Amino acid sequence: MSGTVLAGFLGYLFHFFVARKLTVSAYGEMQSVFSLVAMFGVFATGFSFFIIKYSSLFAAQNDYSANDEFVSYINKKIFKVVIVISVLLLVFSPLIKNILHLSGIWGIAAAALAVIFGTATVAFQESLRAWQKFLAIAIVGVWGAALKLVFGYGFAVFFGKATPVVFSVAIASFLGWISVIYFWKKLGKETRGTKGKRWDEYASRKKIWKNAVQIFFFSFVAALILNIDILLVKSLTTPEMAGYYSALSVLGKIILLLNMSVVGVALPRACQDGHMGNNLKPKIFLFSLFLMVAIGLSLIAVYYLFPEALVVTLFGKKYQHISGNLWLFGVMAFILSLLKFEANLAFARHDFRINYLLLFTTILMSLAVFRYHDTLFNITVSMSVSLLIGYVLAIILNNFFDNKKVFEPLI
Repeated sequence: MSGTVLAGFLGYLFHFFVARKLTVSAYGEMQSVFSLVAMFGVFATGFSFFIIKYSSLFAAQNDYSANDEFVSYINKKIFKVVIVISVLLLVFSPLIKNILHLSGIWGIAAAALAVIFGTATVAFQESLRAWQKFLAIAIVGVWGAALKLVFGYGFAVFFGKATPVVFSVAIASFLGWISVIYFWKKLGKETRGTKGKRWDEYASRKKIWKNAVQIFFFSFVAALILNIDILLVKSLTTPEMAGYYSALSVLGKIILLLNMSVVGVALPRACQDGHMGNNLKPKIFLFSLFLMVAIGLSLIAVYYLFPEALVVTLFGKKYQHISGNLWLFGVMAFILSLLKFEANLAFARHDFRINYLLLFTTILMSLAVFRYHDTLFNITVSMSVSLLIGYVLAIILNNFFDNKKVFEPLI
């Protein structure tokens, strides 16, 4: 959790420094391209859930060799698809540029590179997480965030435009890939390459790809929920409105960052319990929920009491007049984090009915923004209501249905 918070702090410094060097409209463009990276990087996101799901079993058996074989097998299969996705992103870059009102296509090229290197990193990183090597994960995360900050701020100062700043993400992804491989090899030396079974003796290849579709769909709708709001605001409103929304969203999502660090620690254990057909232990669930609520309500109170001081200090006076909406963005991020927690618990139990619930929530969010996008207040309230409906439905799904035998186990 500490590593996640420190990496997140550096990530927020990136936004605070860069926002002062870019115009409001340029900052909004940069954020929309970052959201594009997240959307097209959904394959990497799905890959992460996929890896941690299976690597948690290898870790429970202390079988490094099987896990290493599994990573090599999956990387060979997945990387071909990632290249195709990146090429399609470049081919359709002129169309994307027009839809999002971007100044050029070079930012999309940078997005494609970030997707490639980000996907190459995921298998090793999430295997480390499954083995609960959180110090290594923290170092990789902090290193990547620091690189993004240094290169991003430098490009913002030198060029003063959004597109060059996006390349900082590609550079950080490349160097992060190198660092995470180092720690994965180091784990192999520490365990002395412990051997047990072959990886496909734990799970059949046929079943892996059968369940991969559901896992990737889960990650796809999860990425939509996290990023579709900025893309819709950029497409439906003015460049200035998109810039203002992006700035307050960055601040509001501090709550999401902190709460997801709690979820990130609980998820490997939840997956291990899920392989045994059990729910996450009540003690861990309640403690995690308590931390999330305490973090969320505390920061919302700060946002409500001192919005102007926070916004002006971190983004500058050009954002001062919209600071009164900050607490609403905090509420929206808080509800989103609770929804993500419930969704991950369903995922850990192999209950993929959550996919349809998340897709429904995404559609509800899109319709809400399409209908109410004239002011920041209307956008955030409509988004928060949509997310709250999704959260309530997720609670009902996780607690009032027979969840244990809905789907066959993945293993």
